[in-house]
Amino acid sequence: MELIAEPLTPDAFAPYGRVISRPERPNDAAGPGWTWWAETALLSGDGRAMGVGYLDLEPGTRSFDWAERHLRTQEAVLAMSTDVLLYVGPPEHRQEPVRLPPLETFRVFRVPAGGGVVMDRAVWHGAPFAVERPGVAVVLILEGTGRTDVAKVSFDPVGIGGV
Repeated sequence: MELIAEPLTPDAFAPYGRVISRPERPNDAAGPGWTWWAETALLSGDGRAMGVGYLDLEPGTRSFDWAERHLRTQEAVLAMSTDVLLYVGPPEHRQEPVRLPPLETFRVFRVPAGGGVVMDRAVWHGAPFAVERPGVAVVLILEGTGRTDVAKVSFDPVGIGGV
């Protein structure tokens, strides 16, 4: 099976969360060499501190054979220096944490450098892939999520095309 990577748009990503990009609204402040928009996206929490994860990414095989989700936690992925491919699956079967939806319902989005997404709770996903060159992504997630709020499933590899 192969999924085709598609452009990241707010409408296309809406079933999974919100897109982070330069806002189209007026800025909140500006100065020489900088422009600021406050609170372009919010991650709701449950009292835990927000963790900042660092992903060092290298281009490689464009296929995935696992996915995870967090039933109580939102997660943000920000492509800092290169475009990345992010695969996501619908947040179905919340009462059965490791029940994966059909792989045909997964989608792959090309997240542009400088942009990102906030995934809703229970959205299936995995580590993003660097597209054309090595890069860095930042992940924002609540403290302890990897220990207390993760369901992970392995499956036969799914290819990514259309890049």
